[in-house]
Amino acid sequence: MFCRIRWQANDHGTTRWQLMVMQACTLLDVMQRIPGVYPGARLLLHAEGQNPVRAVLERIDAIETLGIVPAATSPAYWRTLANRLAVRLPLPEYNAERHTAWRAGRALS
Repeated sequence: MFCRIRWQANDHGTTRWQLMVMQACTLLDVMQRIPGVYPGARLLLHAEGQNPVRAVLERIDAIETLGIVPAATSPAYWRTLANRLAVRLPLPEYNAERHTAWRAGRALS
């Protein structure tokens, strides 16, 4: 799991804010082609614009505050966050209980 953040600016300030959370894949996995990411990745979240990017960065900070490495969070959380951003609903918090459930489910598979 990894994140890519892009900013573009000119003399008047920031012109583009972009954040993507992706999951690394093997060559045998289904993946998307993403410029600059070889051979590709699973795109879990794509935020474009100042407010959505800041909201995701706040969620990442909150996850780190819990003592959880953001790259170790559930892929389903990032997809849920992306869907909530898309329809402008309140963003869910990631908490210790959700993280424990994700790790327990992973251990069973």
